[in-house]
Formats: sequence, structure tokens, C-alpha cells
Amino acid sequence: MDYINDGVELVKGSYNAAAGTAGTVYGAVTSKTAQRTLLKTVLFGILSASLFGLACVAYLAFYHEYLPDQVFTVPVHLQYGYELNPYGVSSLKDANLKDYQAYDISVILNLPNSPVNIGRGNFMLALHLLDDNAPSTAGKIKSAIGAQTTLNSVPAPRSVLDGRNILYTSTRPAILPYTDPLVSLAKRVLLLGYHIFVPASETTRLKVPMVERLELYKGSPTGMMPTSLVLDVQAGQALQVYSVFVTVTARLSGLRWFMHTWWITSFLLGTSFFWLVEVISLLTTALAAKLVFGVILGTGEAPPAVKKEHERHPRIKREGEGRGKRLEDVPMTFPTSSGQPPLKYDPPPSGHMGGLEADAPMPDKGGEADIEDEEAFEDMEDDPQLRDSGIGTSYSERDIGSLRRRTSRGKMAGSS
Repeated sequence: MDYINDGVELVKGSYNAAAGTAGTVYGAVTSKTAQRTLLKTVLFGILSASLFGLACVAYLAFYHEYLPDQVFTVPVHLQYGYELNPYGVSSLKDANLKDYQAYDISVILNLPNSPVNIGRGNFMLALHLLDDNAPSTAGKIKSAIGAQTTLNSVPAPRSVLDGRNILYTSTRPAILPYTDPLVSLAKRVLLLGYHIFVPASETTRLKVPMVERLELYKGSPTGMMPTSLVLDVQAGQALQVYSVFVTVTARLSGLRWFMHTWWITSFLLGTSFFWLVEVISLLTTALAAKLVFGVILGTGEAPPAVKKEHERHPRIKREGEGRGKRLEDVPMTFPTSSGQPPLKYDPPPSGHMGGLEADAPMPDKGGEADIEDEEAFEDMEDDPQLRDSGIGTSYSERDIGSLRRRTSRGKMAGSS
């Protein structure tokens, strides 16, 4: 039975503790302070998420505007049959070139392994960078054909370059790789079956570097930011070409290299930086707006003075205070035991110290007084109410001892 009672008490104690904890938690959660804190936290979270989204958009915009295209390839369509050498014009408007960025430019030629090309040997490539949009070659051909029907009316490279600001010119030699005729014949014989069932053209891809680490910039008299290019293949009309491309490669360094190589880390760091700037700007703007509106909308009244702590707690009045008197100046009456007159306290006159004064004189030493005192003492001992007269009584342990001594002395005097 005791085990059952102990179990019940344990369950009750656990339930009461859980209920008390739940009540405390509920009171803390539903309090005004908790509600205000929750509201501020939710608002701050919403604003932070919105600002983080804006920070992501800002970083992506900065990434697009600050970083150039690392590799940009533009096709060049060569014009044949009009001049001594074929040439082509291409626009660089979509190249996304950036200021103070070094570039490498190369020309890629796809040539067939024909006897004409192999027997051509060395030839030159000339690349011209222009600072304004090159006019459409097809448009020039159309207008020239409309004016004259002769083939020589098609503009030559010199006529294309006339009146244009040439920023940079580079010429480089090129040649097809040499192959031994005997080795080439043996290769053809060994792979004859393959070439019969899988016919394919024999092509040589020739890459010629034209410019290395050319820094482009604008905004200064000597600055250059090309918008078009002209390629002149100085190999004569006999050169056979499948296709021609010009590749512009950015040589990244510094911050651009870090943003391009470590793009995830750069995204996190850049977004965090933009987010911190937005949060600090928002807090600063909110504080400034609060101060400005507080000054504009303020009534001009001085704020009420804060009461001091001792003014909020009124002083407890003592007896006699409020009437201009001290406790010693108030007359008092102290009760005594039965048969004795009460003791009265009269305040002394102004400027003198007084004490307790008894109105009735103390009884003389004698048998009668002693007997009365003894009877009074015995009555007081028998009656518990008389032994403790409460606050203000004139009796104490010392008075009781003196009364006993007087009684004993009176008995001794009577016997003598």
C-alpha cells in the first residue's frame, strides 16, 4: 500500500512540476515582451531574406558587368576574286570587351590537304583592329554592283580601311605542316579500306597567334576599344580555305581571375558583402528617419521628469508625526497590576529631559504593605493574564525579583 501511495505521490509531483513548467513556458511565450520579440524577429527575417535576394541579384549583375567573356570566337567570311588576296570583315560589338584587360587574339584556318595548299608554302596574315563599327561588306558589294557590274568594283582591304581609325595592326606568318610523301602514301595504303567505307575529307586546322597580352581600355586619348576587325590573308587567290575564325581570349588576373576560378566562394563572399552593406544602410536610414520625424513631428514639450526612487515610496508616519510633535512629547499611560494606580508619563517642559513619574507615592515599608504586595504577587502568579500585561506594562523580570525581596524582608521584620 505504501508503494502505491508513493507512486501516486510521485505521479502527482511529476504532473505538478510539468504543469508548472508548462505554465511558466506558456506565460513567457504569451507575454507582451515575447510577442514583441517574435514580431520583430519575423519582420527582421523577412527583410533579411528580401535583402539577401537583392544581394544575389546585385552580385550577378556585378559579375556580368565586371568580368569579360573569357573566350569569344567570331567567324570571318573571306571575299575571293576581287583583289590579289582574300580578306574578311567582322564586328566585335558582341565581344563584351572590358577596360584594362589583357587579351590574346589568334586566327584559326581550316584548310584542306590539297596539293595547292601544300605547295603554297609560307604566307602572311594581317589583322587590323578598328575603333568604330565596320560597314557591312555585303552592303558594300551590293551597292558597288548596283553602280558598276565589273568585279573590280568590290572594295579592297585598302578601301575598307580608308577613313577608319586603325587601333592595332599585327602580321604573322603561317604554313601548313609538312608531311613526307612516302609516309603519306604508306598511310593511305594501310588505311585504304577504312577510307573506302568511311570517306572523309582530309583537313588541317591551322592556328596562328596574332596578338599576345594586348591591354584594351578606353576613356583616354591613347585608349583603344576595338569594335571591328579586318583580316587579310596574303596568300593569293589560289589558297583554298574551308573556314576562318578569330578567337579572342581574356588573360584574367587579380580579382577577375578569383571570381572566374573560385566562382562559388566568390559568390558567397560577394553576396554576403552586398547583404551586409544593405542591412547597414537600412538600419542607418531607419535611424536617421526616426530622428528626422521625431524632430519634425515633435510637440516641443519637455519630457516629464522621472521621479526619484525615494519619491515613489511614501514615508511611513510615526506616532506623533504630522502634528509637529516627537514621540517623547506625547503623554502616555501604562497599566499596572490590580491594586496599583496606573503609571503616567508627562512630557517634560521645553528644554528639559524627563522620565516616568508615578502620580501615587510608593507604599511605606510595613507588614500591611508587604502582605498586600505578597497577595498581589500571588494573585498575579495565579492569573496568567496579569503576568503579561502586554505592551506598555510597568512590570518586568527585574520588578518581580525586587517584589519578592521586599516580601521576604517584610516577613523577617514581622517575625522579629
